[in-house]
Amino acid sequence: MLKEYTTDQIRNVAILGHGSTGKSTLFDAMLLMGGKIDKIGNPADGTLTSDYDDEEKTRQISIRSALGFVELDDVKINIIDTPGMSDFIGEARAALQVAEAAILVVDAVDGVQIETEKAWRYLAEKNIPRIIFINRMDKERAGFQKTIDNLTSHLGAKVAPLCMPLGEGLELKGVVDLLEMKALVPKADGKGVSSSDVPADLKPSAESLRNSLLELAAEGEDELIEKFLEGVELTTEEIRRGITTQLKAAKLHPVICGSSMKSIGIRNLLNVIRAFVPAPETGREIDGHGMGDRESVKTLKCGSDQPFAGVVWKTYIDQYAGRFTYLKTLSGELLPDTEALNSTRNSKERISKIYTMIGNKQVDMPKITCGDIGVIVKLEKTITRDTLCDTKNSVVLPIIDLPNPVFSYAIEAGKKGEEDKIGQILGRITDENPTITYAFNAETKQTVLSGMGEMQLDMILKSMREKNKLEVLTSEPRVAYRETITKKAEAQYRHKKQSGGHGQFGEVYIRVEPLPRGGGYEFVNAIVGGVIPKQYIPGCEKGFKEGMEEGVLAKFPVVDIKVELYFGSYHDVDSSEMSFKIAGRQAMKKGMEAAGPILLEPIMEVDVYVDKDFMGDILNDINGRRGRVLGMGAKDEHDNSGISVVKANVPLAEMLRYSIDLRAMTSGKATFDMKFSHYDPISGKIAEKVIEERKKLLEDEANK
Repeated sequence: MLKEYTTDQIRNVAILGHGSTGKSTLFDAMLLMGGKIDKIGNPADGTLTSDYDDEEKTRQISIRSALGFVELDDVKINIIDTPGMSDFIGEARAALQVAEAAILVVDAVDGVQIETEKAWRYLAEKNIPRIIFINRMDKERAGFQKTIDNLTSHLGAKVAPLCMPLGEGLELKGVVDLLEMKALVPKADGKGVSSSDVPADLKPSAESLRNSLLELAAEGEDELIEKFLEGVELTTEEIRRGITTQLKAAKLHPVICGSSMKSIGIRNLLNVIRAFVPAPETGREIDGHGMGDRESVKTLKCGSDQPFAGVVWKTYIDQYAGRFTYLKTLSGELLPDTEALNSTRNSKERISKIYTMIGNKQVDMPKITCGDIGVIVKLEKTITRDTLCDTKNSVVLPIIDLPNPVFSYAIEAGKKGEEDKIGQILGRITDENPTITYAFNAETKQTVLSGMGEMQLDMILKSMREKNKLEVLTSEPRVAYRETITKKAEAQYRHKKQSGGHGQFGEVYIRVEPLPRGGGYEFVNAIVGGVIPKQYIPGCEKGFKEGMEEGVLAKFPVVDIKVELYFGSYHDVDSSEMSFKIAGRQAMKKGMEAAGPILLEPIMEVDVYVDKDFMGDILNDINGRRGRVLGMGAKDEHDNSGISVVKANVPLAEMLRYSIDLRAMTSGKATFDMKFSHYDPISGKIAEKVIEERKKLLEDEANK
């Protein structure tokens, strides 16, 4: 059983960076140095602690985030290893929202890469403190100062090296700790370090770097800068204080160098996390909302003495062990053998045992105290992004914000009768990972599976085919087009039907006109003199709305239209709400035909992050996709990196395979974000092609 820790003894960090920079090896090295595992795993052997899934072992990449911890003196450090590939960015984003700091891993040979820059941008936007670990200093062509220069030029980062390499490249033996001015060399088993004096030949360089560190640390407080300017040397404790203040404000970023595979620099990294990373903040307030009422505001005050509340940031479903729910407690504490309220779903959950994890190995915990991270098994209804809280103090905390899917397949069962099985499996997958969505689109009449990239979805489909023996067919998703009108028009329709006994009669006169894009639907009742009785007006409006369900060009839904009902007639005996609904629907069709109907297509807001070397290719490609470039350049005026941002509006129809095309075009050195922006008109041959394909689809469905 793990011993109990208080909030001020907790440190939560997430490891992130570009793929193949050694993040998972660093995770193992930290666990080894902390005495939690016996040796560092190897991706080629499938022995990495964090990559325990079969697919991760086969592909030799991280697919899911993994949790581990070390105990250092009086502090518990929770470590979350995250994937580096953009297809699995949701795992990293979720982890960063429960960590107080990030460890950004940078390769000592390759320096800043596209995912490094993207991670840095996100960390800067969220003002998350970050520590930089320059890994693989033991490789040929590795360069410490070269990488430091690369960090400052590409990221505009204000960095504070806290150590320097003891040797470089193949000669790397350890590091020089610039705070303690000691040479640290890992022991043969990787579970400790040997300390000695700084070698004489390195002392001038170490003293120069330490002097620079003194100046950087002094900038943390006015008192320290005054002391520094007076020529008084700062004590080690004052240096720590100055760095801690700036790290917490995300203004200064400590740098550690080393080799995760050889356990070099790992003890320094753990020391920095323990000494400088802020503990979860008590007393801060987080705004949530009431259960079932998104408009209400309920403020949560973080603290161990407050009612329990926590947020689920990860779900992992094992086919044998069941559901693992990863929770960060933001207030109060969660004890085993208690009951908690899932305020997101208004359901109660029984909490049995509580664990923390080392990869997929469970370690018993006495409780999850405020600010700590733990794991609960076999909860029935709770999934990622849900809030668990005290049964008598409900609050919903929507703090896990994940990116939107950017790649989709339309899927269908290859064999009749397997639809339900496919749905059940995909339902479990979406519970586990909210960046994957699975839903039937009533407009396009397709079931669409969406995610962050082709690889992510292909892995899901491969697993279903191989493990579940299900035949799943894929195709390109259809685009949900719309129809609207371009000018004002009037229309009249009389519905009259006589078949013995009571007949049907209703007559309406309407004016239709276009609304601004995004205007939706507007109804104006301009009837005077009772030419249509009040009780029949709702029937008229129902008919107008039904008429808008299928446009006159290709039976797409109609939007952005104003309807004015200004005249009509009725019959004392034969009129009814149904009669006027039919009349309203048919009048709407006639009005749209006379009002210059056009097609609308969805336009996406696209941000492409790319090396400047590929800028010309990206711009040409966007133009070829009928896109409109809105802006380009560095992400802000202070950015000196080689990464540019291209902002554009591009039709969704042209973006269906963009993640694949972009990767091919830039050799994987570019990424993009995409979200819906608005609808725009289309005409000419493009519209004709859409209408033709739509009519063929409707004919095929009618003939089935």
